Formats: sequence, structure tokens, C-alpha cells
Amino acid sequence: MTAPAADAGGRAAAVERAAGRHRTDVAALARRIYETPELSGEEHRAAAWCREILARHGFAVEPVPGVETAFVATLRGGGGPGPTIGLLAEYDALPGVGHGCGHHLIAGSAVGAALAVAEVLPDLPGTLRVFGCPAEEIGQGKPAMLAAGAFAGTDAALTYHAQEVTSVQTASTGAHGLDFHFRGRPAHAASDPWAGASALDGVLLTYQGINALRQFLRDGARIHGIVTHGGDAWNVVPERASCRVGVRAAAVAELDRMVARVRACAQGAALASGTELQIETWLNMEPTRFNPPLAELATRHLERLGHAVQPLAILASTDFGNVSQALPALTVSVATWPRGTAFHTLEAAEAAGRPEAFDAMHGAGLAMALTAADLLAERSHVERAAAAFRAAGEGA
Repeated sequence: MTAPAADAGGRAAAVERAAGRHRTDVAALARRIYETPELSGEEHRAAAWCREILARHGFAVEPVPGVETAFVATLRGGGGPGPTIGLLAEYDALPGVGHGCGHHLIAGSAVGAALAVAEVLPDLPGTLRVFGCPAEEIGQGKPAMLAAGAFAGTDAALTYHAQEVTSVQTASTGAHGLDFHFRGRPAHAASDPWAGASALDGVLLTYQGINALRQFLRDGARIHGIVTHGGDAWNVVPERASCRVGVRAAAVAELDRMVARVRACAQGAALASGTELQIETWLNMEPTRFNPPLAELATRHLERLGHAVQPLAILASTDFGNVSQALPALTVSVATWPRGTAFHTLEAAEAAGRPEAFDAMHGAGLAMALTAADLLAERSHVERAAAAFRAAGEGA
């Protein structure tokens, strides 16, 4: 079922009025989350506050099995069967920093957008969902929700993230995290070093191999990491040593190629140092799969609201990329803080609490609400997004 095109103007006006009515309550929700930061996987209060306001406005709220601080809130339209559109909230903070990535604003924008769309949902087909997504800062929330089937049946998803410019995000790097644990043979470093095999040599040779590999990385790719354990005594050949490495690239195939090469660096280091190697994967964030039809629709609404929009490719990573690889999805932003503000810093946390940041949250939420309403009302938008999603997957 498709709402008549002639109703588009009235639908948009109703959504804008509803967003205005809920603005104070939504800002209070985001402010509460901002002033009570909770780390990844510990966002019990933030999730509860989001669930409460959504339930109060008629959403059916359910937990996600195995993901303690996640939820899915659902509200069905009155116009019969239709697409399912998702709005993604985040709410975790950073240790020692608080909300230096603005996730309280992401939560507020998603909840605000949902309450605005709810105003017109009785006249629309389909279903609206709000996904409460924990643990983005450690890249584990959305992959776990995907594995639990939380996003099954969702036709398109929208979210917001703080940026210094108003934008639609065209790319983000995927990030694959590896822990390399080397085990050698201990020996006294002065009396009989020849009897030992240094696990620390395994770590050092791994880094030498990675540094040699850098010449062959594509532009925008990154490899970085730390030594997490280098031994226990300066005069003993280290029996155990470990390092943690992150690999980033903007395309799935390139990320896979780089991960294979980095693993080979560690495997070669183990062979050269005479040590045993154990490899653990601790992070798997996918690159963003850009969806032009969703971007065009959101840009139209952002521009109508008076914003100058630009495409934005970021070198950082997010587990929203995993969602974008599973279904058509888009991240939007309204300029949130001053240019040059560094993410994950106290400066960013301070800027994210200013009135201007909450204004940006409201603007982004309204643009998402208008975009979601159009997707529900006109199936052709969803069909174009689905076709672009399939085409991007075939070209990956």
C-alpha cells in the first residue's frame, strides 16, 4: 500500500509538528544519558530510559537474546503490510572521557525521530523499529544483535553521528582486531640463552613484517597496534609475549587481503623465532556499504530544512558498517561541534553537551523522521535502496 503523493506535504508538516512537541522530552533524555555516562555493555540506565519513553508512546519493547543492554521497540502502521524501517540508537560512553563521541545524541535522535514518525504511522503501511544498540565503542553491540537475528526483516536503517559538518556518510573503514600470543622457551639470558626461544622476538618480528608490508597498502588503509605483554624479567628469555593489532580498510576485499597478510607476518615471525603462535580475533567491524538512494532521500530533507549537505568518507570504524553490509543503511549528521574537534577527547565531550549539539541532534532526528516516513509511504524508495544494496554487494 502506498500513501498518495499528494499527502507528502501534509505528512511532512505533521512529522515536523510532532518533532517540535517532543523536543523538550527528547533533549531531557539525551541530557540524562550525557550526565550519567555508562561504558560499553554496562548501559543499563540509558537503555531503560530509552525503553521507557518509547513504551509510553505505544511501542512494544523487547530484549535481544544474549545482548543484555540491547532492545528492539516496534510500532506498526495502520495502513496494512509494508516495509520495516529501523532507527538506530547508541548510548555507550568512553572510559575516562564520557560522551566524547556523542552517543547520547545518537540515542536522542533515534528516539526523537521515532516519536515524530509515530504521529503519522496510523495512516502509513509497514512497521517502525527502534534498535537500542550497546557497546559500539568496542565494536561488539551490533554484530551481536545481528547474530541474534534482531535486524531480520528490516528493509532499511537510519542513524545519526556527531560530525563537524552536515553530511551523509559515504564510507567508513572496516576494522579487524587480532591478538597474537607467542610462546617460547625460557632460559637465563646470561647463562644459557641458546637454550631458549624468545616470545618477545616473535612480537618484534611481527612488527618488522608489518612495517615492511606498509609499502603495499592502498591509500586510506591503516595498521596499528600495541605490545600487550613483553616478558616478565629482563634477564630471562621471555616465555610469553603478546601484541594487539588493528587492520583497517574501506573495502571488504581489501580488508580481507590485509588481514591475511598480517596473519602471515605473525606466522612467519613464529617460524623465525622458534615459538608457538596463537591468534585470537577480538574485533570485526565491517566497512560501510554506501546506499545512494537513501542518501539522496535524506539529503533532500536536510536541504529542505536549511542545511548544506556534503558527502563524507571517514577513516574511523563503526559497527554500523556491519548493519550496512546486512541491509540498506545510512548514517547522517548535522554539524554538531566546531571544526577541528577531536573525537574521543574531553574537548569533544564538552562540546557534545552544549546547546548547539542538542540542536544538531534535533535537526538530524527530524531529517531521519522525514526520511523514514517517506520510506514507509512510498515503497519505490525501499525498492531502489534494495537494488542499490544488491549492486554494491556484487561490486565489493
